[in-house]
Formats: sequence, C-alpha cells, structure tokens
Amino acid sequence: MSQLDRDLEALGPTRPLEDIPGVQSIAYGVVRPEPDPLGVPMIGATEVMDGDVIDTVPRRIAPHLADRHPRTQLTEGDLLVVLVGRVGETAVATQRHTGWNVARPVAVIRCTPQARAEGVDVWLRWWLKTPHIRRYVQASSTNSEHVTLPLQALKRLPVWLPPQGAERTRHLHTITLAQRRLALNAQIARCATELADAHFTRACPDPAHALATRPIGETGRVATGSVRCDAAEHLQEIAFAAAKEVLNSPTAHLQETAAQTWVAPDAACPPGTLLVAPRPGEVRTVLSTTPVAPARGVLAICTETETDRLWLLHALRAASRDLMTTAQGEAARAMRRKAFSRFLVPWPSQGVREDFARIASPLHDVVRAVTAEQSELQDVVTDEMTRRSERDR
Repeated sequence: MSQLDRDLEALGPTRPLEDIPGVQSIAYGVVRPEPDPLGVPMIGATEVMDGDVIDTVPRRIAPHLADRHPRTQLTEGDLLVVLVGRVGETAVATQRHTGWNVARPVAVIRCTPQARAEGVDVWLRWWLKTPHIRRYVQASSTNSEHVTLPLQALKRLPVWLPPQGAERTRHLHTITLAQRRLALNAQIARCATELADAHFTRACPDPAHALATRPIGETGRVATGSVRCDAAEHLQEIAFAAAKEVLNSPTAHLQETAAQTWVAPDAACPPGTLLVAPRPGEVRTVLSTTPVAPARGVLAICTETETDRLWLLHALRAASRDLMTTAQGEAARAMRRKAFSRFLVPWPSQGVREDFARIASPLHDVVRAVTAEQSELQDVVTDEMTRRSERDR
C-alpha cells in the first residue's frame, strides 16, 4: 500500500464525490468552442485563479454550442474545478456568471438547493484544498504535455462529510470566518496597491510640463520569455511564469506558478523581477516574489535597486493602455521587445524616486504580508478538516 493510500484510508469513512448526497451533477465543458464575439461568455482553466474567476475579458462562444452543454451552463453557486494544468484549483460561480458556460478543461459540480442550504457545496470547495486530496488529485492526473485530471477520477474523489448537526455547523462557521478574512485580505492588498498608484500620480507632475523621461530599456535589463524546458543535469528547477498568470494575478505580486521549468543557473530572473504581459486593452505588470523564468508572451525586467523597481512598476501600471502600442498580433498577445524597450516612461531625479519608494515600499510590504497570510489561513482550515476526519475514523 502506498503512502497516499494509507493517508486516504486514515481519513476514515469516505464516499466518492459522485455519491455524496446532494451532488446533482459533475461534468466538463465545451470541447471545441467556436469563437463568437457576441456569443455566450465562457470560463477556461486560466480564468480560475486563487479561488476566483478572473473574467475581465471573457471569451465568447457560439450560443448553439453552449446549448449543447446544459449541465455546464452556470448557475450561481456552481463549483468550478480545473482539470488541466493547475488541476484541482477551484472557484465558485457568482450571480454574474449565470448562463455562462465553461471550456473542456473545467468541471462543474452542481449541488441541489437543499445540499447548498446544508453547506455541502462550501465543504466540498475546501475539502479539495486539503493536503491528502491535493495529493490524490496529483496522483490521479495523467502526465501528458498538460497535466490532466480525468473526470472519472474527480467523480471517485474520496470525501469525508461531517454529519449534520452541531459538528457540521462548527466546521462551516470556521470556514465562513476564514472566507471573510480572505476577502478582507484581498481588499487590503488592492487598496494598498491603489494607494501606491495614487502616490505615484502625485509624484509625477502634469504631463504638459517638462518631465525627464527614459526608455524602459535604460531602466533595467529587458529579457524575452521562452518555452518550457525539461530537466537536465546542468540546469536548475525554477518557477515558470505564463502570460495568463501575470494577467490574472489577483495582486501586483506573483506568488506562485502552476508549472516549473529548468534553466541555467545564471539565466534565472531573481525575486523582484518585473513581469509584463499584454492582452487586448491593457498591458499588465507584476512583481515576482521568487526566482522565475518568463514564458513566451512575457517580458522580464531586472532593475538594480528597489527604488528603480518600485518606480518602474507603477510607471508601467500607469501606462497600461499606452503600452499596447508595443504589442503585436491580431489578439495583442505578444510584446515586441525592441519597441517595449524604447517606450518612454517618466524618470525624475533620484531624490524624487527615493521619496516615492519610501512611501510605496511599506505599502507593498502590506501586500506581501496579507498574501502570505492567505496561504497560511487556508492551510490552518484544511489541516483541521483533515484531522477531524481522521479522529472520526
């Protein structure tokens, strides 16, 4: 018996997900979507990020295709589970997503109204985050070019559900408190970043007045992304930042990535690297918190000092729409490094940039702190869920 089998056995009395009372259906979405700019919005795997649906610019598909997949036509409260790439990542459909559909790499778990009233849907979302179940999901996934969790494996996923009554109420109360704290932390991170943006705007005089500028390429080293590489003896493993992860990062700090790649030790971008990626209408910039390698469609900028890094981050955030002139392709999904490097950004004196950094740096410390707490809080809740199930064995 493997360690995973022993861990799952230790969970106590479990049932397959598909046999949990109140689970109405488990299905994946549209296999061959046909783009339609006026059609039905569709959620893909890359839009499910850190427990939320990032739907700023949703893809749309032909209505007749959405109609062929009624079990994945979303209603408020449906649980979305990623089946390809970041397998097991979850989010909950909101009222805004009613009538939308999902792509093939996303499964929809729908509970009956009674089960939702009993908190079964909330429990399942957090149960999928528990350590044993994360290992089950990884072990059950195929190791093809894109890691894939078969739908049957999701249906067979073992679930321990606390009995109705005081115990389930206590569990759900704990989860509710955690969710409130997570939402508050997300708001704190947004406000801290926006406050730094506001201070940057105050530090920049009216554009009509003369202001020193500098090409981006002279503020730091600009590097293009590359394809993912396999392991090799002379290479080191490192986080691989895809364009979608830059675009969908919930904060200006990219904490982790779904995939790893292998690069020469001197080719790794250090923590604090600026990662830039475009999509129609905007160019998004985030700071990496770990060593990283950019994927195709992502540009990386390494600066010499934190002062330069923070000023450039907010300069690029302020110029998000104007930077579209450096993107290329019909869908504006790639950046022209030379054009991007020539793009002029405000670059006042060292003193002005240092004054801004003294204000912005503590605000970014707040973002990093609450983001770290998000992960720790989730671990506390999921560990407690697992321990309770083991005690009830």
